[in-house]
Amino acid sequence: MSMQYQVKVLRSVDNKVLNRKELVLHVDHSGSKTPTRDEVRGLVSSMLGVPLNLVVVKSLKTLSGTNVTEGHIHVYGDEKALEDVEAKHIKLRNFGKKDEESKGEEKK
Repeated sequence: MSMQYQVKVLRSVDNKVLNRKELVLHVDHSGSKTPTRDEVRGLVSSMLGVPLNLVVVKSLKTLSGTNVTEGHIHVYGDEKALEDVEAKHIKLRNFGKKDEESKGEEKK
């Protein structure tokens, strides 16, 4: 089943110092569940035509009493900028524990 979301960009700022675009979105999800981080990353990736691995969802907050979720998104120009700037816990939320899992397997 394909979920239909309506996305409205409220603010878009090019941060040239950190090599990223900072977005504030409203995602209207009337008639369906609140979108997950992965779904929002996919929406932004396809909307802007950028690779999925360069999109980071900083936060998602469903506005009380509505079917609208506000999202703060960073879209990086390259992977090095993402690695250098984003906090470890934000990268874990967006990309999972693939780096930590591989390190843990090496120790065993």
